[in-house]
Amino acid sequence: MDASQQDRLSLMKSLDESFREVRKLILAEWNKENVHSLGMTHGRMLIILAEQGPQKASSLAESLRITGGGVTGITDRLIELGYVTRERSEQDRRAVVLNLTDEGKAMVQAMMAVREKVMKKLFRGMSTEDMTVALELFKKMSANMLGEE
Repeated sequence: MDASQQDRLSLMKSLDESFREVRKLILAEWNKENVHSLGMTHGRMLIILAEQGPQKASSLAESLRITGGGVTGITDRLIELGYVTRERSEQDRRAVVLNLTDEGKAMVQAMMAVREKVMKKLFRGMSTEDMTVALELFKKMSANMLGEE
């Protein structure tokens, strides 16, 4: 491995460490504001249900990139808190869909306020240009991980 390859590898490691640190800080900030100890995946599930309406567990698993068992565990907790219900689909009575309750809708609004607060803190001092460049870089990284060109 030549010097430029070593420099590139070193830079990638530094980026990885920085990414992990930022992720930890975001999670810590989220948890500080979190009223029911809901994880970020719990929140993402509630937001998907709010934005897209009733969903099958399998669709949620795909959207959240987790297993069906993971969706079941998260759903059980959200049902226990009164945020989600399991109901028969109106289109296919054999299918069960997850639906947001009024309490769940209120929680989504509260979570969106926390999300906005965290984002404002995260992007403080960054120009629109900085954020645009960062967005393009994250899109490239996502495409790389998904195997897209």
